[in-house]
Amino acid sequence: MTLAATTQDCWFDGKAHLLHLQRHRDARGCLLPLEFDQLPFAPQRLFTVSEADPGTQRGGHGHRRGQQLLVCLAGRIDVALQCGSERAEVTLDSNGPALLVSAGVWGEQTYVEQHSVLLVLASDPYDASSYFLQGEPAP
Repeated sequence: MTLAATTQDCWFDGKAHLLHLQRHRDARGCLLPLEFDQLPFAPQRLFTVSEADPGTQRGGHGHRRGQQLLVCLAGRIDVALQCGSERAEVTLDSNGPALLVSAGVWGEQTYVEQHSVLLVLASDPYDASSYFLQGEPAP
């Protein structure tokens, strides 16, 4: 698994950056191995988002602690990010890199294509009290 990111793949002083995952494709389909010991954190939780119609927005919050790795497994998903007054937009697709988001970064995902699937690996268990909304002060 290749996890390298370039400076062009980073935003907010490295609080959000792309991770280039190695996908193996052949006539049988696509295999995406994720070796937990090679990730930048030990996942405590994972979840998927699927069956979202095009234009559906999810997220709309940030986390005061922890990290999340967003991996598009199918389709295309636009991700809006904000840290303080800085903003960035990233498009994830099933052929591209994953997005690592650290604490203090607000994010919202817009599902662009029908049948898009997002896999999220989180460093911390679910805790709604760690959320902050857009415009609220981040940690």
